[in-house]
Amino acid sequence: MAVLEKRRNTLGFHHLDTLEAMYRMASIYWSLGNFQEAEELGVLVVNKRRDILGENHPDTLDSTGFLASVLSRLGRLRDAEELSAAVLKKQRYILGETHPETLRTMSNLAMTYSQLGRLQEAQALGLEVVERQRKILDHNHPSTLLSMSNLAVTYHRLGRFREAEMHEVAVLQGQKSFLGENHPETIRTMRHLALTYHTLGRLQEAEDLGSVILEKFTSILGANHPEALLTMGNLAMTYNKLGRLQEAETMLVEVLKKLTDLLGHNHPGTLRTQSNLGSTLNKLERWQEAEDFLLPALEKQKDLYSASHPHIMDTINSLAITYTKLGKLKETEDLNEALKRLEV
Repeated sequence: MAVLEKRRNTLGFHHLDTLEAMYRMASIYWSLGNFQEAEELGVLVVNKRRDILGENHPDTLDSTGFLASVLSRLGRLRDAEELSAAVLKKQRYILGETHPETLRTMSNLAMTYSQLGRLQEAQALGLEVVERQRKILDHNHPSTLLSMSNLAVTYHRLGRFREAEMHEVAVLQGQKSFLGENHPETIRTMRHLALTYHTLGRLQEAEDLGSVILEKFTSILGANHPEALLTMGNLAMTYNKLGRLQEAETMLVEVLKKLTDLLGHNHPGTLRTQSNLGSTLNKLERWQEAEDFLLPALEKQKDLYSASHPHIMDTINSLAITYTKLGKLKETEDLNEALKRLEV
């Protein structure tokens, strides 16, 4: 921040060096999980670079791509998709199909498709990116490893858990060697792997790894960083599977409150936590409370995702159980019919 203020005072608000300092500051905010501040500064940089350099200048496109990543973290997935697609189109024309910045935008767009539940598009684009990055940058380049990690997430969402695990283990080995054990990207891949273990029913491995990840994220980024909170939410669901329901509920209530304060009611992470809390309340046989969490989560998820998104299907399954226990048989039948249509 001191560097930014100094450049503003000596060079002026519109100088390119000042804008570069603003861009770096926005990146720091992003790393710290301060996504609102990152967005505000990112918008300023994009607008000023458009005015000074033009909207097709590589630096303008780079900062616009960064802004799309921020919007994705804020849960504004459709805005992120629209912005990334526009940047990618221009980068392909101006920089070429194989330029590292073009490939980075492709990787980000593939991940946004995955988050939206457009999994076939995410897989196709993700595979294309990884193949090109391996040829141009090397198998163990951090950008290649990040794209492989993103592809593994898509495999997980497609239900291809063994492939997801295989990719995550390979990525983790490379990231530990080239980035270090405590780099946020390394820890993020560990989080994905722990979730895969959870899904495969390897609950003790999921718990052990999840506890390590939570400790690392808390130590490096802080207990209230979104990464730490999402990890805590995943660990809570492992406790749920292990039958430690009171612990799971306590953790999910804390995570939900903090994510709501940090990211808002409509963020994907908030909604996922809300759905998971409803599922946990089902197991605790607190059916009315479960409905109070699950129904609003489902309505918001429908606005955010494609109809067949795995998170929507999980919430529908949980809500169907709730309705059955509450004796709401018509609502249960409607949800089961909706699930059948989605599974076709």
